Amino acid sequence: MPVLLSGSNITKKASITIPGVESICIMNNKGRMIEAIGVDTIRLPNHKKEMFLMGISLLHSVQRDFDEDIEPVEYSLTKRGNAKFISIPMPNGTIILAVAKKHVDHEKVVDCVIHMINGAKEFLGEKLIE
Repeated sequence: MPVLLSGSNITKKASITIPGVESICIMNNKGRMIEAIGVDTIRLPNHKKEMFLMGISLLHSVQRDFDEDIEPVEYSLTKRGNAKFISIPMPNGTIILAVAKKHVDHEKVVDCVIHMINGAKEFLGEKLIE
């Protein structure tokens, strides 16, 4: 399996492994991957992978329209085959996408990601969660 390693911040962090999580990526609000680490679990041609990530971004964008009425989205979960795709919107507009094995407790993954971000002030150049 190919390994994703992009060039800057996320790949330089020593302890971002979460049991059962195969990859973590950061996407901008347009669905473009900014950073990624782990096994390339989204086995799609590049153009389809871009559309897949844009779809996740679009989902979160549309959901933000209802934040004032029914509270902001904490995370979204999609299960496909043997994988769980857990997308977590951040206050700065980016989205963290964790791809985990199907048996993994997705609530624990979300908690670990939030804890990791809170503990890494320089993760994206700013503190993401207060």
